[in-house]
Amino acid sequence: MSAATTRPYSQHYGVVPPPPPEESVMLGDAAARHGQALSALGEIAALARTLPDPYLISRVLSRQEALSSSALEGTHSTLNELLVVDEDDQGASH
Repeated sequence: MSAATTRPYSQHYGVVPPPPPEESVMLGDAAARHGQALSALGEIAALARTLPDPYLISRVLSRQEALSSSALEGTHSTLNELLVVDEDDQGASH
């Protein structure tokens, strides 16, 4: 058979994984941790409703994430230090 008459992809093959199980997927302790996370989010939402500025929580959480990210790059600071700088910056801009 010449190259012109060879079926396209005749030299290629693929692997088809088996279908997922019909019964449930084993989650281990992931389901329990998911429940704990949902409970924690509920507590945060309840707390946010009592604050005069509910966005305070999201600002603190985003600053905490920034600290973690910066630490990976070798820059270390504390949440208190970052929040003081944020507060000073906000006071200067008003």
